[in-house]
Amino acid sequence: MQSSLHGALPPGPERREFLETQPTYWLKRCYQALRRSVEAELRGYGLTLSQRDVLLALWEEPEMDQTALRDRLGLEQSSVSRLVDGLVRRGLVVLVPGTHDRRVRVASLSPEGRDLLRRTPGSSQLAGERMVAGLSREEREQLVRLLHQCANNLVGKAEDG
Repeated sequence: MQSSLHGALPPGPERREFLETQPTYWLKRCYQALRRSVEAELRGYGLTLSQRDVLLALWEEPEMDQTALRDRLGLEQSSVSRLVDGLVRRGLVVLVPGTHDRRVRVASLSPEGRDLLRRTPGSSQLAGERMVAGLSREEREQLVRLLHQCANNLVGKAEDG
């Protein structure tokens, strides 16, 4: 089978066989399963994973304009605006005009948002242990090293050593 395919293989055994050997396929499957699991757990707190990501970004950097949030979260501006506006309506985030440009909206956590975030378990706690169940400590460390290298490859960084 060729590894330099262009376009999708037609449905069937050949496509399935190809996908089963692709790290990108399994990484995507893991991410989707992890996200579904975490989303299900976060529903009990009235949050989505994306909303929690906004709250976490504001926890780490107490004031961010929406452009900085977009860059930090890797989302489209319209998605960030929708997320932030929803969190503002719920009283979890506060928006104020920027000091230098009044058109810029600067977001920060409200006391309610900070409290909710403190009570909300993280992805590692919610599904991380289940994801690596059955792996030895050495296998977990190797998995982290390999994923770190893959991430560095994708952003063009040399191996950290």
